[in-house]
Amino acid sequence: MQAKLFKILFLLFIVFNIGLGGFGLAETSEARYAEISMEMVKSGDYLHPTLLGIKHYHKPPLTYYITSLGYQIFGINEFGARFFLGIALLLQIYLVYRIALLLYKDEKRAYASALIYTSLPIVLIASRNLTTDAFLATFILWSIYFWLQFKHLKKTAFLYGFFIVLGFAFLTKGPVGLIPSFLFIGCWKFYTKEKIKFSVHIWLGTILMLAISGSWFLAIILDDPKVWDYFIQEQIINRATNADQFHRTQPFWYYLALIPALGLPWIIFIISFLLKKNKQLWQESVISRILIVVALSLLILFSLFSSKLILYILPIFSFIAILGGHLIYRFSEKQLKWFSRIYYLCYALLILGLIASQFITNIEVPLFLALLLILISLGGLLFFVKFNKVEASSELLNLGFYFVLILLLVHTVVASNNAGTINSFKDAALFIQKEKGKDLNSVIVFDNLLPSASFYLDADIITVKSINYKTFRETQFEKYTEFKKNYIDINVPTELEKFKSKFKQKDLVYIETKKSPLNDSLSYLLKTFTHKVEKDKWVIYY
Repeated sequence: MQAKLFKILFLLFIVFNIGLGGFGLAETSEARYAEISMEMVKSGDYLHPTLLGIKHYHKPPLTYYITSLGYQIFGINEFGARFFLGIALLLQIYLVYRIALLLYKDEKRAYASALIYTSLPIVLIASRNLTTDAFLATFILWSIYFWLQFKHLKKTAFLYGFFIVLGFAFLTKGPVGLIPSFLFIGCWKFYTKEKIKFSVHIWLGTILMLAISGSWFLAIILDDPKVWDYFIQEQIINRATNADQFHRTQPFWYYLALIPALGLPWIIFIISFLLKKNKQLWQESVISRILIVVALSLLILFSLFSSKLILYILPIFSFIAILGGHLIYRFSEKQLKWFSRIYYLCYALLILGLIASQFITNIEVPLFLALLLILISLGGLLFFVKFNKVEASSELLNLGFYFVLILLLVHTVVASNNAGTINSFKDAALFIQKEKGKDLNSVIVFDNLLPSASFYLDADIITVKSINYKTFRETQFEKYTEFKKNYIDINVPTELEKFKSKFKQKDLVYIETKKSPLNDSLSYLLKTFTHKVEKDKWVIYY
């Protein structure tokens, strides 16, 4: 089964990388991580992350380091920014396989778990969007694998590996990165009635984890003691309890409403089984009990946190996938056939969507590529219906995996031809480059934080703050006032005058959104430009 999984992973990696650098960075999260990593590479300062020249301590730096490595290998471009997301995806799938194998001692169930995890929508979303979440999920799975291997083989190297990887998880997203692993271990101890034992290796491993976890934080705090209060109050306490200031607050039921969509269609299969035989499963399998409790506990915990984004709950789905890999062999053949029909319906809807794209004015999909994707989809369906004579469980798993490959290709085509749909500034940047060329001097971005403007344009980017909360920057850690050349708050009278003076510069480009134009009292400043062009949601003056 492992050899078969490697073939699957190889095929997935090839498809994943097709056109990976062909679509623009999405605002704001992906563009932000890509820009910070680019500034690291250009400045050579890997201690102080900066965003558009201003120190940015919102997250620990490991994601920036990984992305920077991609730039150093492949150059500063979208492919370099996203390359290691593909590596993270492959590692997650393989680790799900290995963890399931250690838990259930069955290669078929382990292989099914890996394919189910691959087929989950949230896993694909995380792997195509540069944030901390894909890397964090990898380290969480890696730590659980090391812990289970230590229990199985009793080799201390795995125990130290567990603590080292947990340190990396902390350096990826802070304390929240430790929660899933320790919760899994806590549930394991409770349900297996295994006593907690301490040894010198556990104490040494804990010290090693703390040293790795705190290394960057300690270096930053020694450089500027004010950062300590910022980390504790703003980035830990406020994010967990008062997300209003980050504009990420959502109701308690937010994740409950999203999980069905993020886990389609496998979540439906799993819930249908649990509704019918939950007592039986609970009584007969301690492992399944642990997986259910961990997944539900994480869901409740993340729901209690004030700050909520979709990808925060990605770690939950590895436990769901492993449980699904066990349950798929508990369904009858008739049930599995019905589940396969759901996937056939998904294929049909995808094909209809590709056909409809030729008639929808705000979505552009080249006819040749749409036809090619339809043929690939139909060819796969024909193969599964006529020639792929396998047992029902394998048919369902294969349908899910093939659907993922097609979705990756469809996403690449749609994203590459519809920058506005994925909220990318790339097309607008290419237009500016074409019109201004080497004459481009400065770019004013009004009331919007636009990291990819710096990523794509070789120009001086000036962010102007008016009323948009996204333009607020943490400037208290700046030792010099040099940043004020590129960050203007027009709510301050002296800054407003500086803003007005910028329009006297030659070779200036001014950018605003259609929804947030320049104040009426200042609109006369735009008369200095001779051209006005709309690109997606952007209005460009030059």
